[in-house]
Amino acid sequence: MPSDTIRNAVKSLSKGEFILIYDKEGREEEVDLVKLAEKVRPEDVYRMRYDAGGLICVAVHPEIWHRWELPFLHDLFRTCYSNYGVLAELIPNDIPYDEKSAFSVTVNHRKTFTGVTDVDRALTIRELGLLGRNTYQGNSDNNWKEELGRNFRSPGHVHLLLATDGLLKNRQGHTELTVSLAEIGNLNPVTVLCEMLDGKTGKALSINEAKKYAKKYDLVYVSGEEIIEEYAKRAGND
Repeated sequence: MPSDTIRNAVKSLSKGEFILIYDKEGREEEVDLVKLAEKVRPEDVYRMRYDAGGLICVAVHPEIWHRWELPFLHDLFRTCYSNYGVLAELIPNDIPYDEKSAFSVTVNHRKTFTGVTDVDRALTIRELGLLGRNTYQGNSDNNWKEELGRNFRSPGHVHLLLATDGLLKNRQGHTELTVSLAEIGNLNPVTVLCEMLDGKTGKALSINEAKKYAKKYDLVYVSGEEIIEEYAKRAGND
């Protein structure tokens, strides 16, 4: 039986509400503002820009991005070493809190103009969520790569994050935490997330301030440890 916090977080996501997720001590130690991608509206993009202030990204479940045949950005760089030697110098082999980055390519929906406005980014994020849901629930033999290409162009203004295979068993970043929580709740495992920053300190928003924000706006605050514990419990029952 999931905890009240997990149940409330899933319920909020299903209703199209934001939740706050803290990863854990010794990692990024950041709180992200999180929502299901398919539920995003222009005012949500504004809220992430204004209230959170970090990078607005879309996290994608591995069963989806494998069907889309998306690469990790560091793997894409490796294929270009022979032509662009500087990429070999930029290898992210010294990330202080992780072994690798979840970043993939950036995209805009083909119906956007510049792609950066709140309206444009909301369209891109929402359509990524909807295509992700169809891909996740659909036939694995479908050519989802072509479907992605028909609807999106790259580069763009929305960053894609690829949740690692095995999810929380192998990596415990916000990318995996958010799509794992969606999976726990039988929701569409394509999420939008944005780090909450503090304009006064110039650093990540503290846990205390994040909790005050959650209380002020009646949002669910959930720790990564709670999600990891619930995911492990379910994996053990499989």
